[in-house]
Amino acid sequence: MVKKIRLNDEQWNTLHALYAAHTQKLPTDAIKVSERLRSNGLVTSDRQGGTFLTEQGLRRLNQGR
Repeated sequence: MVKKIRLNDEQWNTLHALYAAHTQKLPTDAIKVSERLRSNGLVTSDRQGGTFLTEQGLRRLNQGR
């Protein structure tokens, strides 16, 4: 069972913005990501500094608000 982490509006909007950027192949440099999203394993960065959702982040996004 996946734990549903409570997200505030800013964190929820960040997940949506990262998902949209990924699907449209846009850079994610301008998207501000909170440390809470990173520490809970929802978001990570690649070697070039690009930010993206992890599988856990995608599952959390699919769980809905």
